[in-house]
Amino acid sequence: MRLMRRINPTHREDHRVAKLVVLFLFCALFIGASSLSTNHSQTGQSNCVKCHAQLTGRAAEVVKIHQSSTHGKAGVGCSDCHGGDPEQTDKLKAHAASFVGKPDRNTTLTVCGDCHEPQLAQFKTGKHFPEKQGIPRLDCAECHGAHSIGNQADGFSFGQFCVSCHGLEYLPALPQQFQDLLNLSDDLRDAFAQLAAKGRKPSDEAIKRRKEIRRLTAEIIHPTDFKGGLTQIPQILSQGEKLKEQIKTAGSR
Repeated sequence: MRLMRRINPTHREDHRVAKLVVLFLFCALFIGASSLSTNHSQTGQSNCVKCHAQLTGRAAEVVKIHQSSTHGKAGVGCSDCHGGDPEQTDKLKAHAASFVGKPDRNTTLTVCGDCHEPQLAQFKTGKHFPEKQGIPRLDCAECHGAHSIGNQADGFSFGQFCVSCHGLEYLPALPQQFQDLLNLSDDLRDAFAQLAAKGRKPSDEAIKRRKEIRRLTAEIIHPTDFKGGLTQIPQILSQGEKLKEQIKTAGSR
């Protein structure tokens, strides 16, 4: 108090401003550090990855699968889906904080829906999501996988995958038009992969057209819109053929 009495009003104001500047710099440093910590986790260098990479079997394999997936490349970290604390090095502490090792169907739908809300809303209107209790229903991971999103194993086929259920005695056969639509997704995936194998990149226009075909396909498949699909599928298949020809031409140059 004595010191403050010897400071004149001007010096007191300068002292207050200096304190505010220091406080601002401290906050900026704290926010920057928090941001770096978040990004560090999202780039796959979290303690979740470090720990699992030292393990064997599926516990380690899941790291490689995730890192090569669309989610992994986009920076979606383990804790974004499983919860827990990726900053902890102790397993018990890391697996605390609402950690879920194997999400059930309801949890999976909730987690996926946090980022893919429109798709979840469409899915809930379809026949793959029956409201009647006691009837087995699907979730996002059943069709898209959990850790391998966007990077299915070689030989995987959406058409064959769906037909593995459709056509049995309790489900109607999947119409050929829908099989063709699903096969188109596989064909485009293979075409882009072959282009990459030649050391060439698809054009921005080709990438844009593929995304549009995926969007149109999802808007039919997620709500199981059979009636609308029969009308729209021919147009989508036509777009797909043009895109495949475009990719083939780019690969032959």
